[in-house]
Amino acid sequence: SHTFQHIGAVHASLFYGMDSKNIFLEDGERIHISFDGADFKGTVKFEADGGKEKIFKYLNQVTLLDVPQEKMALPFDEYAALVDKKEESMMRILKAWKLDEVSPRFVAVETGRIRYAYASSLMMYAVGHPFVAQDTTYRPDEAYYDTLKKYAVADENLVELKEYREYMKEIARMFGCKKEEAKTPYDRTICMMNYIADHIEDDKVKQALLNVLAIEQVEQYGISNIDELLNLHGTYVTDPVLQAAFKEKYDAWDLARPGNPSPDFRAWDVDGKSYTVADFRGKYVYIDLWATWCGPCIQESPKFHELAKKYRNDNIVFLAVSTDTEKKSWLSFIEGKETGIPEYNCTDTKNLNEGWQIKYIPRFLLIDENFKIIDAYAPRPSQPEAVELLDKILKK
Repeated sequence: SHTFQHIGAVHASLFYGMDSKNIFLEDGERIHISFDGADFKGTVKFEADGGKEKIFKYLNQVTLLDVPQEKMALPFDEYAALVDKKEESMMRILKAWKLDEVSPRFVAVETGRIRYAYASSLMMYAVGHPFVAQDTTYRPDEAYYDTLKKYAVADENLVELKEYREYMKEIARMFGCKKEEAKTPYDRTICMMNYIADHIEDDKVKQALLNVLAIEQVEQYGISNIDELLNLHGTYVTDPVLQAAFKEKYDAWDLARPGNPSPDFRAWDVDGKSYTVADFRGKYVYIDLWATWCGPCIQESPKFHELAKKYRNDNIVFLAVSTDTEKKSWLSFIEGKETGIPEYNCTDTKNLNEGWQIKYIPRFLLIDENFKIIDAYAPRPSQPEAVELLDKILKK
């Protein structure tokens, strides 16, 4: 049993292993979901008041019609006409289900989901057309931009909808960020926030979009040197619920501020002996968080080993820590490989994720000899900045 707070009206997914089902959640609604773990897809059952089981059936039976990628070879007006037909077809299907008799709010949100899913197809034309048509001379014209702007409408009923938010954020990036001003992800976030602050008049939509952008920046890159973001967020985002959501993300990252004591976690070597990061106190520690299924992680691995060899006589230890949940997969992957550095497997993911806010891998952590954080988002070994930073702290 769980109570969601302040969700509005949202599409969501229920996952069980690799399987999932689509659901719709609404403030004030009580629902019950049950299934047999041996046959999730065949037995999942959704119960709610007012006949809302019909919504569950619709969401898991009806899929949005794709616009074939090869159609991006068409001129934009023809492609746009095709997208319109797909959208109209999906709207007819939604109407035929007569779900407005069950939940008018769901129909309003689902209409928005359909609309902005196809609007995103139009937006992708500028990227897809040169590739599909093999036309490197193509540049979007005014008709393309005018079409996109028609969808850029502030709608309070859709602020919880992922498709709507993603579209509006991309509009902010497209029209608010000059190439020379958006050299880093943070620069891009700031120019998008400024565009939204200046161009979205509806206060609820403005606050929601600004809050999402601020949270995404903090989740991915931390809270160092974000004064301009804090100024924008503190000025425009006044809703207590949104403020609390941002503060939660900010405070979590604060644990990983440079200079703070390092969050600890436990990992196991190939012989089953356990270690914590604190066991290496007295040395600098450079940690590679990776997994056997992660392509970019595997690409970084040789560079990590090269750095370990380069600094083998210095007061630093290089730790390769696999985050594979299946120890067997990790052992099979490293079997027979002479890496020359300690190899560990961490299934202590709760402490690892909560302490370091691990949202993606590869991720590199750098800790000093006093067990304090140097960089919770250290440079990748393939980046020149990695050598520059290590040389600096090791006084090379």
